[in-house]
Amino acid sequence: MPICLIAGAAPEASPPPEPVDFIIAADGGYRHLARWGLRPDLLLGDMDSLEDIPAGIPLRRYPPEKDDTDLALALREGMARGYRDFLLTGVCGGRPDMTAAAFQILLWAARQGLRAELLAAGFRAAALPGPGTLRLRGKGTVSVLAAGGPAKGVAVRGLRYPLEGATLREDIPLGVSNELDGEGTVSLAEGALLVFREEGITAERERGGLH
Repeated sequence: MPICLIAGAAPEASPPPEPVDFIIAADGGYRHLARWGLRPDLLLGDMDSLEDIPAGIPLRRYPPEKDDTDLALALREGMARGYRDFLLTGVCGGRPDMTAAAFQILLWAARQGLRAELLAAGFRAAALPGPGTLRLRGKGTVSVLAAGGPAKGVAVRGLRYPLEGATLREDIPLGVSNELDGEGTVSLAEGALLVFREEGITAERERGGLH
């Protein structure tokens, strides 16, 4: 499926590991793209983190007093253009409140039926709403955390520390730092999970897919 890349201004930014079809710079995320030799198709935001606005790039400017973050606005813009598959980079690190907001947006995107992944520090993160199953392949660290409330009926199979029919709470990080060596699955019956996986581990939803 066509992929929309959104680059934010936060310091933890990783270039896209695969080709993308449309690029949105959310405010100062333009600087990351320029460093990687990528030119955005659209620049948007309130421009509070980009002093010199580049010429020749379509611009959608918003007032600083707004309800959505620049990342949320970029995601909505991509949706309006028909994209359902998103990579988000430059949205972690820096202000902790904005990092937390990025993970809320990731969960919101999953609940809209989008395939959205966050890239940062050698990891990918995606939200898995229930009921659902994620099939993992590769070797490295995997963390599974409840999001937005309790995650019920959680099963982690094929990893070093398995779970079966568990309830994960949003205030206890029981699922952090598991290990995959080969193939495994993460599934849940109700609620939502944030699944973090080390770069190089592939993940696929049993209905549709993540990359």
